[in-house]
Amino acid sequence: MQKWLLYLVICIGNLSVITAQEDSKFIDLSKTTKFIDTLLIDRDLNNWSVRALSSYKQQRFTINTGNNKYRYTPNNPYGIGGGVGTKKVILDFTFNLKASEENPTERYDILWSFFKKNHLFDFYFQHYRGFVVDNNRTGETSFREDIRSLSTGVRYMYMFHEADYSIASMKTGLVNANKSTFSIGLGGFLLYNSQSANESIIPQPNTLSFTEDQLIEKFDGTAVGVTLGFSSLIVLPNNFFLSLNAAPGIGLMGKKVGTDTGEYQPENPVVHQLGLSALVGYNAKQYYINLSVSNGYYATDFNFGDEVIFGYINAKLAFGYKLKGKIKRNWKK
Repeated sequence: MQKWLLYLVICIGNLSVITAQEDSKFIDLSKTTKFIDTLLIDRDLNNWSVRALSSYKQQRFTINTGNNKYRYTPNNPYGIGGGVGTKKVILDFTFNLKASEENPTERYDILWSFFKKNHLFDFYFQHYRGFVVDNNRTGETSFREDIRSLSTGVRYMYMFHEADYSIASMKTGLVNANKSTFSIGLGGFLLYNSQSANESIIPQPNTLSFTEDQLIEKFDGTAVGVTLGFSSLIVLPNNFFLSLNAAPGIGLMGKKVGTDTGEYQPENPVVHQLGLSALVGYNAKQYYINLSVSNGYYATDFNFGDEVIFGYINAKLAFGYKLKGKIKRNWKK
């Protein structure tokens, strides 16, 4: 039920954005198409580049049971691919490399970011099946093919200071900044997370302190909250630059836990959120190189002292070649 609620909220939000731009009861599709064309399509080849890239993507979670910690990590996180970049948008495609043929993780990842003036949107969707379980106390590891994880979320941030150079534009490699900037923002997040397995996700130890409530076979949670954002772009000598960003937040999560004997709803609805990202790059006349890393963490509990932390990490190393022309300094969004 919570999954459908999340999709409904997203759809209503998208519709409200569209209808808010029209005074009449009818939407002029030609105007909408022209708006999208202006926003996303760049017909000047001087503003285009082709890109080769490698990536590292991983959705993982950790369960703290008070006297032990279990880490759930997928296999084959690496990928290679290519794409194109313009001053308006970057389109990258990667192919997952199954380095571990014996125990590959089935995975599907979508990560998307959009920055326009003062507005920053982040969206991710990740569905994994198959995790390596690491027992922190004993050091034992095992591969659980039956463990499934689905996580999707939307983050929005309004930056109070409109910088001349957005982080998104710096990733394209087609823009050089001539001064460092710093900005603070305020926003919110919407999150849905689900973990499930054919038997208890937490390995059952041989101890009398282990209760039936800890034989968790399914967890569902939908959260909404507020965030505070910090964004910086630091210009370094010789066309190098560095960006550091952080977005801590807090919210409320409706949770449902399924065990071998039934279901229960944890009483504590609080969820803590932290988003971190960094970007370092170099812009030459005809090519550019940049490395971007982003992390997201959400933490809540199972009602009896146990804590679960959901996290994702996305790293991308890109090498781009500019098709024509030179870098245009002092270009603004």
